[in-house]
Amino acid sequence: MFGAFAAVIALACNAGSSATAVSDPTLAATPIPTSIIASLPPPSVTPVPPTATPSPQPTPFGCLRPVDDYARILVTPDMTVNQRTLAMLTWAQTLYGGPHDLVKAITQGSYTPGFDASFGTHDGGGAVDISVRNLADFSDILYDDIPTILLALREAGFAAWLRDVGELGPNSPIHIHAIAVGDADLSPAAMRQLTGLEGYFRGFNGLPEDPPIPDAYGLFVLCPWMAEMGYSDLRATPTP
Repeated sequence: MFGAFAAVIALACNAGSSATAVSDPTLAATPIPTSIIASLPPPSVTPVPPTATPSPQPTPFGCLRPVDDYARILVTPDMTVNQRTLAMLTWAQTLYGGPHDLVKAITQGSYTPGFDASFGTHDGGGAVDISVRNLADFSDILYDDIPTILLALREAGFAAWLRDVGELGPNSPIHIHAIAVGDADLSPAAMRQLTGLEGYFRGFNGLPEDPPIPDAYGLFVLCPWMAEMGYSDLRATPTP
């Protein structure tokens, strides 16, 4: 068998080096015996591990980087926010698409220090409280709209939660509390509601409770522009 195998190899070599040998019809028509093919050792192949290419994470719906404009503006006769917060609220209004006017519904704006029930979160910029009552007469609570409004605010870049009746103190009104992620004017208390022990990015509701209360209000949103500013998903990170 080895003699036949050598002959086949010789034929192949001659075919590659001599035009005369290739043109010989007796050689071209000579098949390699099946027994010889079966006896050939398998080719030596060094496996090459695939290159791991991480799949890009899809951008959450609604993510739009806010403008960096911190000029203060009165949105109602006694409610002040900065232009960045106003732009985010306007975008949230578009994402929500419902009849409740989020700007007109502001019950506490930014830059309003001294409110004990706010824990200092409204002392700087980027903080707003939004009524969820019908603005026509404030009698009806918009329960059906609340989940959609919360989601729209989060997609627009806010950490936003519902504060139910009495949750912040006796007879405290129902409203949405929202903190603009990445606002340069955030108070220390507002910043804590984002990344502190009870913060949004840790999966909690922002209230200074021990132990922290899990966030019960909708989808967690981390936009690419937030990651670029140094924010990250801390929900699985052990608390310091």
